[in-house]
Amino acid sequence: PRRYHPVLPNYLRFFHWQVMRYAARHRLLALLNILSVALGVAVYLAIQIANQSANRAFAATIDVVAGKADLQITRPGRGLPEEIFPAVAQSQGIAAATPLVRGVVSLPDLPGEYLQILGLDIFTNHAFRTFELNDFAAGEFDLQKWLASPETVAVTADFAEKHGLKPGDTLRAQLDGADRLLHVGFVIRTKDSLALDEHFAAMDIGWAQELFGQRGTLNSIQLRLTDPRQIEAARKSLQAIVPPDASIATPAQRGAQVANLLGGFELNLTAMSLVSLLVGMFLIYNTVSASVVRRRHEIGILRSLGGSRNEIRALFLGEALALGAGGVLLGLLGGVLLAQRLVAPVSETISSLYVLLSVKHVAVTPGSVCSAAALGFFSVLVAAWLPANAAAKMDPVRALRAGSMIEQSRNLSPAWLWLGLLSLLLAAGLSGLALVSGPPWLGFGAAFFVLAGFSLLVPRLVLAASASAAMFFRVSRVGPLEARLAAANVSRALVRNAVTIAALAAAVAMAIGVSVMVFSFRRTIESWITETMVADLFLAPASNEIVGPSSFFPAAAIQFLRAHPAVAEIDTYRDAALKMDGKTIAVAVVQGSERRRLNFLRGNGTAISHRFATEECVLVSESFARRHHVADGQEMELLTPEGPHRFPIAGTFYDYTRDQGVVFMNAKTFMHYWRDERVNSVAVYLRPGASVAALTTEFRAKFSTTGQFIVWSNRELRTRVFEIFDQTFAVTYVLRTIAV
Repeated sequence: PRRYHPVLPNYLRFFHWQVMRYAARHRLLALLNILSVALGVAVYLAIQIANQSANRAFAATIDVVAGKADLQITRPGRGLPEEIFPAVAQSQGIAAATPLVRGVVSLPDLPGEYLQILGLDIFTNHAFRTFELNDFAAGEFDLQKWLASPETVAVTADFAEKHGLKPGDTLRAQLDGADRLLHVGFVIRTKDSLALDEHFAAMDIGWAQELFGQRGTLNSIQLRLTDPRQIEAARKSLQAIVPPDASIATPAQRGAQVANLLGGFELNLTAMSLVSLLVGMFLIYNTVSASVVRRRHEIGILRSLGGSRNEIRALFLGEALALGAGGVLLGLLGGVLLAQRLVAPVSETISSLYVLLSVKHVAVTPGSVCSAAALGFFSVLVAAWLPANAAAKMDPVRALRAGSMIEQSRNLSPAWLWLGLLSLLLAAGLSGLALVSGPPWLGFGAAFFVLAGFSLLVPRLVLAASASAAMFFRVSRVGPLEARLAAANVSRALVRNAVTIAALAAAVAMAIGVSVMVFSFRRTIESWITETMVADLFLAPASNEIVGPSSFFPAAAIQFLRAHPAVAEIDTYRDAALKMDGKTIAVAVVQGSERRRLNFLRGNGTAISHRFATEECVLVSESFARRHHVADGQEMELLTPEGPHRFPIAGTFYDYTRDQGVVFMNAKTFMHYWRDERVNSVAVYLRPGASVAALTTEFRAKFSTTGQFIVWSNRELRTRVFEIFDQTFAVTYVLRTIAV
């Protein structure tokens, strides 16, 4: 005969009596707990989905461009001379090679749209491609049409369908302050349509060189090796062929660089999403604690009848898990829906601050769903453990006596006070380390211990406040009887009230903390703009507003501004990516007057600015100096076309354009080593009495008849800066609201 185990049926019977019936009698409380867990899980999952969607979108772009390459050769700051391609292709260990030209154009007739155009050599690229080029109607490829038709592009099927494009349609593209006409001739198709950004386009490499003004130069060379395991050997043989400042790396390394670039931003969103789970944990703790207090008599009866401590503990943990299960399931559904709302602002922020990105598809992975569910259940168990454990350790005799729980709550353990003080000390320590070393997680760790420290101090503060209020009412003999009873009851019900106060404090702390942080950032930006953005007029190719500083200001337009009688001086700006210690860094190449007043951390600002304008040196931003551990008086080594060269650091200045930091280099120094005079934008200082509106009208009539340039006055540019600022913190505002 089978042996009968009555333990599980007994536990299920107890669970039904003590948990399910209790929840049915307190439906509103149960619903509140479910919703609190659901909000925390939903926010966390939505942020994870948004981050993963952004990373996958960029990885898909790398896959499309790099294709099946094992190595790629690039040259930051300048293109690769196409004369080296035959030698690279014939190098030892190279099975196949193909040249690429890349560029971005904006489409003014389709507001907000752009195309990332890949110029490829149709004869050598077939071994690398992960997509197919086809005619719209037939599934064939017309090679003669591809080579003979100037500025003919292939667009993705999604882009063509979205804008109703047909073969022969014309797209007006803006690049370098000029209009160019692109002719739609082919369509790009992939087996996996989810892996292709709709803004991707392709054209013949020769026509792409003409379009982007890169005659004789290439953006990269993609390589396949005869033996993919011999990457280092191939890299060493290629090093003798390519220019000294060229980079030879795997496509995955480029993805890793961008992932590192976005790491701080994504960590910020993840940390804020966890606050919602933290507040939900307070509520679960409070609910289970109240449940223990209300049913202490029943606990005493169960223990007297032979119920074990483990069964009592499992009973209350089961109650928390039952509520948590409903919250987790609801939160997973809500997280997917919320992610669809958050993906757009997250991708817009990444495009504004880091790298051009278009996220069309929401990437919901089993890993993100499982991690959100696991975190939800874990937070519920952690929150319920202390009250459940207290119930399990409850003495049956004392539990059957009324008031014992209240008496126990008044005799507060000093461990709470010491743990709270320890948490605040840890917060102070992590804050100090964050200021010195800079990893983002240190700052978030400090914020967590601030919340934890004050939450642990709440019971002591509640007792002190209750005692003070009771003494005040007793001594002054003022106030109604209800007020005196309320003051006494706060400390008598410490188990419930302390956690409620801590939960509210955490939510309010987040609201105030985020508001103060954003307000402080805004005021700092206002002060910074006032000091550095002092020109009267700012001009740039219109495409740069959409696709970033990829278009260049025409030399004729610069000469027009320099010769204009209303113009006193002009400053020029060039955004360049250069190599330092194997990493790509942002370099701002500037030229012009010394009116741009940089705010330096130390030293004489006038003397530093004069040295920068007259000597071969660089300036670094505060964030760059902290991230790369450099300081005034030291030297930084940059990879130039002639090889490595060390540039002295003349000063460190405050800058808020990018969190990765930036290096300022004088245009004369850049021209000496890189031989490139192109600029991305121009700042104009007018003579006294000159009209901004008159110069703007005259410039538009001569160079920007169809909106090829954006022309901002000082006030208009400041307004645009704060529009981007508000867009950057849009997701932060959403997370703060949900947490509260």
